[in-house]
Amino acid sequence: MTILEKLYQTENFTPTEQSIIQYLLENVHLIADMTIQQFALMTHSSNAAIIRICKKLGYRGYKDFKFAFALELESSKFIDRNINFSTPFYQSETTLDIINDLSSLYRETIQLIQRDINIENIEKISQTIIQTQRLFIFAIGDSRITAMNFMNKLMKINIYPILATENYEETAMVYNMTQHDCALFLSYTGINERFLSCVKILDRKKIPIIVLTANQESLFLQYSQHSIVIPNMEHDYKIGTFYSQIAFQFILTILYSLVYKADYSHHHLHKTMIDSTPRQ
Repeated sequence: MTILEKLYQTENFTPTEQSIIQYLLENVHLIADMTIQQFALMTHSSNAAIIRICKKLGYRGYKDFKFAFALELESSKFIDRNINFSTPFYQSETTLDIINDLSSLYRETIQLIQRDINIENIEKISQTIIQTQRLFIFAIGDSRITAMNFMNKLMKINIYPILATENYEETAMVYNMTQHDCALFLSYTGINERFLSCVKILDRKKIPIIVLTANQESLFLQYSQHSIVIPNMEHDYKIGTFYSQIAFQFILTILYSLVYKADYSHHHLHKTMIDSTPRQ
């Protein structure tokens, strides 16, 4: 959930806080240059009232909130507001319209992820994957399909990840894992009781956890050493998981590319050998 979405949930705030938020929403582009004292003066409130709002939004204070809000506004200005990530086309549209709609969806999704991604963070995640003895991937539903595409790429360079959820034996898998292994969880919603149970066991065993989700409030994040949280652009009702699959696949492809690059000559030679082998 974005900061703006949280701010519009008025039931979470007192009438005084709602008044402060109303000023914020009407002057979003002024906040970046405002100190907390100036903000309090303009809203006829106090520093303490503003800090309470920031904490309700999940931030330690005004500075943390202002920085995160500025990043969100910077990212959102690149989004084509005509694109509906959940329902990108309608029954009345022509074939050409649908092609153009989907082209825009793919382009906007990749640009959104590209501008939101933290370079240092994704490099650390790729290094964790490189250094791990075994990579266990936890994914179900549409995320499982995306995960298998990632696994197929890794297999071609002699890395054999394990799909922990393949036979619904993920609990047994986590008990068999060691500190030399790593767990990668793919979950757009970030809500899954079985996964949460696994994450807690892995945390107790001090096994590295990587989480890819769109839920900023997912409990998985409390236990993970590394995480990538993408903007949540899909609603409950959707034609298909277009945005989430494109976004996840793009991120996993970046990770694969960084793993490949780390030992480029070796991986290139190995894959060339595979590709040149005759197939009947």
